[in-house]
Amino acid sequence: MINFSKTAEKFPMAAPRLLAISVITFCSISSASAASISWSTGPNFGGPNGHLGILTNGSLVEAINLAGSSTASPITVDPAGINITFSTVNSPFFNANWSSATGGGNTDPGWSAILNTFAWQTGANVTATDFLDGLIAGHQYQVQFFAARTDCCGTRTHWFGDGEGNLSTPINGNTYTSILGTFTADDVDQTIQFFDSSTNPILNAYVLRDITPAVPEPTTWAMMLAGLGLLGFSVRRSKAA
Repeated sequence: MINFSKTAEKFPMAAPRLLAISVITFCSISSASAASISWSTGPNFGGPNGHLGILTNGSLVEAINLAGSSTASPITVDPAGINITFSTVNSPFFNANWSSATGGGNTDPGWSAILNTFAWQTGANVTATDFLDGLIAGHQYQVQFFAARTDCCGTRTHWFGDGEGNLSTPINGNTYTSILGTFTADDVDQTIQFFDSSTNPILNAYVLRDITPAVPEPTTWAMMLAGLGLLGFSVRRSKAA
């Protein structure tokens, strides 16, 4: 650590400059930019079995239904199968909400209810600098976005971005194709951008999963080392024979 009092005694003109450099350095270290996201198209989530398009790899971080209310009851999708519960929220990143947007013809009532509602922004695309939060730096995440409606907007396209210039492929609003974003967190927050060809982006729901590769337990390492030791011993015995 720099001792500014002693530095000022020896170099009275240097102390302010050193202080300024230190402040700039500290700010550059403490402020992290959004992580780059690799985008791809995911499973279809419409039709009778559309709920089976919800991915279940890794460990669940959160499942969010954007329905314009923070007091509505959570909705469980496919209780006898994937059994995933969505919290219903009133997102601060969108200024309007819609209900009865058609449920994609799903046989699962929970998933149909989720797709019947969405949040949307009127007349402007959205850049949400902390749309995903509570992340752990260094962990790998997968976010799956669900955005679709057929009652008015089937000819529109929507796509997503990460604030770093990486954009997903535009998807038609009536195709019920999910969009996947995979990234390694570099901070507790992650920027997400929402785009729409009519400048009225929508979002029905999303699922965030931690897909960080598992680290073997100490006992597993011990068993692996023991196995390697036995293998080496066997090789030496066979050579000696």
